[in-house]
Amino acid sequence: MIDETRKAIQWGRSKTLVVSLPRRWIKKYAIEPDSQLRIQEATEGSLRITPLQISETPSEKMATIRLLEQDETTLTTILETYYIVGYDQLTIESSRRLNEPVRKILNKIVNQLPGYEILETTDRRIVIKGVSAIRGHDIMEFVKMSSRTTIELIEKLISGLRAGPDLTEQMANELIEDSWRQRGNYLRAQRALRKAMSIRPPGLKLETADVFDTAYFVLQLSNIHENTQHIAEALTRRQPPDDQAKIAVAALAKVCDNFKKAISAFLQRNQETVRQVLDEIPLLRQWKRQTETIVDVMEDSVITQIILDRMEEMLAYNSGIAKTALLLKT
Repeated sequence: MIDETRKAIQWGRSKTLVVSLPRRWIKKYAIEPDSQLRIQEATEGSLRITPLQISETPSEKMATIRLLEQDETTLTTILETYYIVGYDQLTIESSRRLNEPVRKILNKIVNQLPGYEILETTDRRIVIKGVSAIRGHDIMEFVKMSSRTTIELIEKLISGLRAGPDLTEQMANELIEDSWRQRGNYLRAQRALRKAMSIRPPGLKLETADVFDTAYFVLQLSNIHENTQHIAEALTRRQPPDDQAKIAVAALAKVCDNFKKAISAFLQRNQETVRQVLDEIPLLRQWKRQTETIVDVMEDSVITQIILDRMEEMLAYNSGIAKTALLLKT
């Protein structure tokens, strides 16, 4: 990041003042004498200078990763981290031969990272490249789509519980498949927002502070999605008894309704809805504690208790979303 002080110089005999552009910035964005620059007045008297041509073809961010471990958990963590940070090309090198199981793991991970493809493979080397990107003006639409999909996942979970034990396991397995695909969308949105913090794409209508807040919002969506997936995974092993299914449905329906309001508060920047969300959360936590006293004396209540615990975690993320909406500029 460039942070310099430069003197304004009078241009010839006119009253026009000019300031020279930093050499590093000129080189980075290939600025030439006839390049078009967009100048916008920002807050507190500052000016933002944006080359019109650079947003379409920013310089690629590349890295070489030397693998020491080849298990799936390690590889997933490494690749997802580089993906979110915004790397366009990754070269994975290993001192050991990359055997077929490791290659299958890498293919699986790359397939879950939208825009990434494996371009080259050798015995000890794999090159992964990002082949698509979200344009600046599409980021918020993508965030809205992710919000809708997260709501649909929770509602599908509720429908599965209402359908009865025979169908609950089937719908839970379907939700897990949907959930894995959606996880890639969260990563993609986080990646686009991180890039927007360093290079503002054309048409991006968010201020820098709002980009940070939107990235936090997407993170909370991802956390709620993970809790939904954990509930689905538990339901593939065990379903709540009939007398507890209604309790599980009620818990998820309450948190989903609060979640919808939190999303609305954030996307519409509605301060009144923020207050509704935050006022509801203590009441929902109290309902959860009262319900736990009933569930504790029931037989085979493990899955119901898991759902109640996840409910409380999701309420914390709802609170984070609502509080972030308070920070957004109106």
